[in-house]
Amino acid sequence: MVPLLLAAYFFHERQPAAFVFCLFFFFENWLYTATYMADARAMVLPLVTAGDADYVEHDWNTIFSSLGLLDYDTTVAAVVLFMGWCGMLACVGWLAARLRTTEL
Repeated sequence: MVPLLLAAYFFHERQPAAFVFCLFFFFENWLYTATYMADARAMVLPLVTAGDADYVEHDWNTIFSSLGLLDYDTTVAAVVLFMGWCGMLACVGWLAARLRTTEL
């Protein structure tokens, strides 16, 4: 959420390079989220917890189970991964296009 809020701030301040930098890292976080989503059924990734290890819940297992989407965890993860890559590429492409038009 922090990169998105910073991107909004830099957009408001009309600082395109800082805006794209923050937005790029917002989308980059989706790659890690997708990896964790894809693990919802298998639950083999090590979880970070501050509490008792016996009472640890896998967040995405709980979320997908409550929504009835647990069987589609890898499909949802693939979509999030794809959108993350598209977002990062769009950020770089937009900044490159903007820099190209301002230099000419």
